[in-house]
Amino acid sequence: MLNVHGEWPLVGRDGELKDVRDALLDAGSSGVIITGQSGVGKTVLAQRTARGLDDSFELVYVRGSALAAKMPYGALSFVLSDLDDAIVDNPLMLLRGLQELYERREDGRQTLILADNLEDLDSSSSMAISHLVRVGAVKLIAICQSIDASPEEFCDLWKDGALRRVDVGPLGLASTTRLLSAALDAPVSRSVAASMWHTTGGNPLFLQALTREQVDSGEMLERDGVWVAKPSTAPKTRRSVSDWIMVRLRRLSPEEREVLELVSVVSVIPHELLLRFVSSGPVDALQQKKILQLEHGDVPLVRVANGLVSEVVRAQVPLGRGRELLRALAAESRRWDMPALARMTYASWCLDCGADIDDESLIDAAGLANRHFEGTLALRLVHAIPGHASMAKAVIEKARALGIDGDIAGGLRTLEQFLGSGVAHSVEEWIDVRILQCRLLVRSPARYVEAEPTFEDIRLRLSIEAAAATGMGDAVQKVDVLAAELAVYNGRYAEIIEEHADLHDFHADQHDSELLGWLAEALAMTGRQDDALRLATSVLSRLLDTTKDPLLHEQAMARVFKLLVLSGRWQECLGMLASQDQPAKDSAYDGSASEFAEGCLLAYSGRGTEALDKLLPALSQLRTRDRHQILPLAEAATAYAYALVGEVRAAQEHLLRARHQPERLPWHAARAVDYFSALASTATDSPLEVAQRMLDLADEDRAFGNHGHELMFLCQSMQLGLDDVADRIVSSALAVQGPFAEVCALYGKGIASKDVHQLLQAAQKASEIGNYRLGADAARLAARLAGEQGDHVTVTEAEKVLRNVGAPGVAGRRGALDSLTERERSIAVLVAQGRSNRDIAQVMCVSVRTIEGHVYRLYSKLGVSSRSQLALLLE
Repeated sequence: MLNVHGEWPLVGRDGELKDVRDALLDAGSSGVIITGQSGVGKTVLAQRTARGLDDSFELVYVRGSALAAKMPYGALSFVLSDLDDAIVDNPLMLLRGLQELYERREDGRQTLILADNLEDLDSSSSMAISHLVRVGAVKLIAICQSIDASPEEFCDLWKDGALRRVDVGPLGLASTTRLLSAALDAPVSRSVAASMWHTTGGNPLFLQALTREQVDSGEMLERDGVWVAKPSTAPKTRRSVSDWIMVRLRRLSPEEREVLELVSVVSVIPHELLLRFVSSGPVDALQQKKILQLEHGDVPLVRVANGLVSEVVRAQVPLGRGRELLRALAAESRRWDMPALARMTYASWCLDCGADIDDESLIDAAGLANRHFEGTLALRLVHAIPGHASMAKAVIEKARALGIDGDIAGGLRTLEQFLGSGVAHSVEEWIDVRILQCRLLVRSPARYVEAEPTFEDIRLRLSIEAAAATGMGDAVQKVDVLAAELAVYNGRYAEIIEEHADLHDFHADQHDSELLGWLAEALAMTGRQDDALRLATSVLSRLLDTTKDPLLHEQAMARVFKLLVLSGRWQECLGMLASQDQPAKDSAYDGSASEFAEGCLLAYSGRGTEALDKLLPALSQLRTRDRHQILPLAEAATAYAYALVGEVRAAQEHLLRARHQPERLPWHAARAVDYFSALASTATDSPLEVAQRMLDLADEDRAFGNHGHELMFLCQSMQLGLDDVADRIVSSALAVQGPFAEVCALYGKGIASKDVHQLLQAAQKASEIGNYRLGADAARLAARLAGEQGDHVTVTEAEKVLRNVGAPGVAGRRGALDSLTERERSIAVLVAQGRSNRDIAQVMCVSVRTIEGHVYRLYSKLGVSSRSQLALLLE
């Protein structure tokens, strides 16, 4: 099966391996001291290095232990048997004897001592090994968790420069992902990798133990050749892992244990607040032991460094001993801005162990769980409130949680039962309930038409109440935001621009940030991408300055990312994703969301193989749990990526799945599905058919006034062969902002006038912003036209663009035509004519599957990724 139950590979330690090896082979060095917390792989690293050395070294393994530490030369007892008793009884003679034993080996090899667990090495053995190192009798690999806690002799060797120091830290997310994939013998979703990384802190030993348990228990399962996680908030530990961790924590003092329990129960706590309940000594000691970590910021926070340790300790906290302290902490924390993760974790712990917690705290924690898209947790918290069905705030969080988990009908039913129950509620509560009802209705395929009448009811009630009373400002603001949200959901962006024309001066500090966010999106969709980005970045800057809420920061950052995509800054977007490759533990997005986003960008750019590397793991995870309702879009993008690499049958399968949409998607998500679905159909339909489909979609966007989005469909229609839209795309592009519009204008002008220089500029600009497919299409056309005109300089420049985007040039691919068989040439001609695989199969009297295989090999041999590119090659 897999390596998960066997020996795991060593991953992510190439730099450390080199440093250790260099220290041993350097004549000016006596060896190396390897430090790092328990479980990071110090011993494995040392053993791997020792095994990789040549035969000039003889390995001697020494290990400190609590038992042997009480005996003189306990760690070297196995060596003393080789010496005379008279020598052993005399310390000076013993040192001389050991020196002679190791520096005068008959086989001429040098002795390499691997001394593990220095902290438990007895003083006599420490002195002897140190002496052997100083006189040059041996080389040394010393292993410890902390140099400060090791025998003084080894610390002196390091300070004197005799030993080099190599610190081994936890694995990063990328290395954790590679290690899991190697051990499980298959790719893992980024969601799995991120969850396991957060839970284990990147500790390889913890990672191995937890992975084995997750696989054995079925919490981690293989789906479509990818390892994914079942829908749950975090990996669950079983007794074997818990016992293993608790044994290693027994060395903590009672004071340290109390601090660890307190921090574990709340997960993360402000440092100043923690010191109101415990002394600084044990906190500092736990930091030195790397059990606790301090996060510096405006409000320094303390958390357990390893999530697995925190989870195990939290489950072991004795309620009787901790109740009084935790009650005091809970009371004090009301005056503090406690992190969301702390409030959620504390509420969950109270439910787990039966501790007292008030209704307000449960509702607050449920709201936070919903903001993190943890609907199941939110439902558990709400259901723990006695009489929650008659409490407006609890009902709202329950309905929101049901919507997050995909049960829109259940959420609507919950709200409607509350409204019809006759329970007394305030105007503000009524408005909040109806606002959520409106948001759920617009997502319902069966009832979305009820959203607008419901909104009008809210607006009418609000106008009546506002005329009769003061203090309705917050409600008015909520309804304004809802109006913008509904307009965005339905693609009516121009309405937002018209309604909020007074906000175009970008004074973000004077208006609601959520409303400004919707306005920024509307500006981008209607063609003002640069203005949209300025507004969105100013909102983000204000939020960073005025609030510590990481979810608001994340939401604003996600909107900036979306606007960058709409403006065509795709290379910048990929860089943004790469810079955030280690998602925060308290993020509202799991790892698969960023993996999906990266895959979509690569598909947009025409990089099919790279896109599939990201999309397939994300897709497998999304089929298990789609908490952001992006599965249809992921299916459509995957269908297109498969079409790019010539996998027709796979493209058709994913295209069919993309049509299954259990809920009504927002306008932009639905248009993205349409975009990728149309492109995916190039695998079977003629380019001109798909081009006409793209043009129809562009016409629909124009009718809505969404000119910024119209350009994407127009450009594709021209790339697929509708040259007569060139003038339209030029005029549209000149009226739209952003780098993508600049490329489209150049591309349209080049095609309309057959201007090779405009086409070359379009190719170069498209390549710079990350649109490789458009860059390749423009470069190929520029090279072909320039070749016909005898313009060899332009041909050379166009070929350079093709190399930069990873596509072979026209001349290279035409040379590859000679490598085709007679049958492949015949199929290539039919494909270029726009014939479907089924038509070709009938003409050649073979199966459709056979033709699919030939087409895929054609693409591979010729270095093309679509039928339109093949047609261009054969012109």
